Amino acid sequence: MTLSKNCRWYTGGALLVAAALGALLVVCVNFKSSNEFNGRYSSSGDVILRDGHKIEVNHTLLIKDGRFYALTRQGLSIMETSGIVESGFLNRMRLRVEKGKATDLDASGNIDNDLLFNLMYGGEVDSVINLRPIGKCYFAVETRQLYCAD
Repeated sequence: MTLSKNCRWYTGGALLVAAALGALLVVCVNFKSSNEFNGRYSSSGDVILRDGHKIEVNHTLLIKDGRFYALTRQGLSIMETSGIVESGFLNRMRLRVEKGKATDLDASGNIDNDLLFNLMYGGEVDSVINLRPIGKCYFAVETRQLYCAD
């Protein structure tokens, strides 16, 4: 091999290593551990159903030491869930449900099917809820719930 070919290989290798280090730096700067999300989050409001009825909806989320505890009340129905908070990248986090318990779903006869589905999905063991930042709040993509820091 000639000297110019060796220089090209060394230059290419150096650029590849620099790019890998740059990517690693970007990941490290934008990564948050689950403990950095510790705190209370909540939201509440009214939902107007397809038939015109209005029900009150409350969401409460506590994140502490890599775990989450959530309570959702939709009308007379209550869903309690708990599980693990998975670390976040770009200020996002994932909740992995370990336990879920629905209370008084018989009273949910007047709840819209979409709301009932979201309630039930959020309580299924091993379901994953991805939280995306929206301003100072987080939007749960799968269950369409909004959580804002208290």
